[in-house]
Amino acid sequence: MKIIYLSVIVSLLVFTSCEEPDNAINYVLDNVRNGAVLRTRAINNSVYDVQSPATPISYVLEMQDGNEGELLDRVDVFLSFVDRTSENGDNSTSSVLFKTLSASDFTQGERGYPVTELTITTQELLENTNLTINEISCTDKFVIDLTLHLTNGLAFNHENSIGPIISYPGSINSPFSYDIYVVEGIDNDKFTGVYDYSSVVNGFDGPTFITPNQFTLERSRPNVRHFEIFRDTQQMFDGTFILSEVEFTIACDQAIMTRYIRSAIVCSSRVEADHQVLLGPSNDLNGTIDEIDDTVFDLRFIEGFEGNDGFCGWPVTPSTFRLTKQ
Repeated sequence: MKIIYLSVIVSLLVFTSCEEPDNAINYVLDNVRNGAVLRTRAINNSVYDVQSPATPISYVLEMQDGNEGELLDRVDVFLSFVDRTSENGDNSTSSVLFKTLSASDFTQGERGYPVTELTITTQELLENTNLTINEISCTDKFVIDLTLHLTNGLAFNHENSIGPIISYPGSINSPFSYDIYVVEGIDNDKFTGVYDYSSVVNGFDGPTFITPNQFTLERSRPNVRHFEIFRDTQQMFDGTFILSEVEFTIACDQAIMTRYIRSAIVCSSRVEADHQVLLGPSNDLNGTIDEIDDTVFDLRFIEGFEGNDGFCGWPVTPSTFRLTKQ
């Protein structure tokens, strides 16, 4: 049996699914002339390490439309802060405009589309949310929200995008929104290697992740780890397992799943295969991990995160699995 990455794109106007990862995006670019996405091509750093505050936050973004980027007008970048440790006071802030990237801030990338690197220093995060280092704590988060404006007057952001576009990972991976967690740095080799898996709290239809029964955790970037899974009891498409990648951030005593992880749960061949149940972090994450001891930890998350049920009628359901290092 084959195992492939299901990295299919759905445009805001056209739905399609293909076996090859780039076929769908090519279809969209050939046939859709009004919509656009901001694909995440790379993330160099996505955490505010209080022990290394000089390290900036950095994302490489690629704008794609049906006109080789000619519809690009500008990208507005907004910042906000979510105080997740409000027992010492709530310092959360509303979204404010940080900067605007004009078309001239993009250059032609190797794929022929406009590309830019969005870099934000930790000092800029504090200044633009009117905070000081003493007002933030480990596990708090800053949020970057992007709005893509086109020359035809249309604008796209997190609010008007759908699951297959915002889901992680895949050929689209265009969430228009990114979390920057406040962390204390860990060693690069921590929480890497082979781990056994066991389900502690099953999801709506049993364990969210079924196979393989061992995962290899790898470092994505500072304090961020990932592993690959697939679900072999769900309906397969032409004998093909749906493979997905799970990513999480280690912030003090919490293992925090990235928003909009594709679960590899697909309900029926009648539903486009890129519509999957999406996962996201649980609200209750305290004590899920010990950043000093990487032998055993839990990952708590939500199935059907923010209602992204992949047309499965999947209710919002908590799930937990435990990883034990081998």
